[in-house]
Amino acid sequence: MAALQTVTKVERMTPRSAATRAKLIAVAEGLFAERGVEGVSLNEINRAAGQRNSNACQYHFGNKHGLIQALMEKHVVVIIARRNELMDRMETEGSNDLREVVRSFVYPVAEKLYDPNGGKEFIRIVAQILVPQTLSLQRKSMTALRMQNADRLTRAFRNTILHLGLPEPIIRQRILLAAMLLYHGLADHSQMLDATKTDDPAIDTELFVNVIEDSIAAVLAAPMSADTATRVQILIKATE
Repeated sequence: MAALQTVTKVERMTPRSAATRAKLIAVAEGLFAERGVEGVSLNEINRAAGQRNSNACQYHFGNKHGLIQALMEKHVVVIIARRNELMDRMETEGSNDLREVVRSFVYPVAEKLYDPNGGKEFIRIVAQILVPQTLSLQRKSMTALRMQNADRLTRAFRNTILHLGLPEPIIRQRILLAAMLLYHGLADHSQMLDATKTDDPAIDTELFVNVIEDSIAAVLAAPMSADTATRVQILIKATE
């Protein structure tokens, strides 16, 4: 029933309604990126978007969760298309190289730095909600955002490090850490770019993206230390 209602609403959307919806999302991007998702109310977004109807956000998105979902989908569709292109090429060529998988993870997101339609804001927002979203998914919460293509990417990561024989808790922590490195790194880098006008190679974007790629590959493929192996075995036994 919910899916049917969604389709009906899309079919009835007028150009004016679509423009209002896009305006609300664009305003939310700027405010969420600047002040934090929790620091901005729907009423503030309505006012900043110049809406006479004080319930415009609620009408179009239901609540803040619905607005954030719409904001994510605006950008994730592009990221997923680009990522699928890279991963399809890998599969066609029969590649199972870790660096290629990392590149398909990093580049589609990094390209958002050059998207004038809210790209940098999207990265900063994801950096804010990454951990709460991960916890919601682990708890199978109804408020978890729907994220496409995550399973395909996770499987690719797992397949490339399978030979390391890493315990499941280590794999999960490394994949989460990879996401933290990507989004928090790019979010901070985008703020540096906004605040600094310099030719310093240390803040060159292409170099920074290469360093993120190197770092994520190293995190995923690093051998476990003796201390880490001991600790994870203690934790696994405690749950048996």
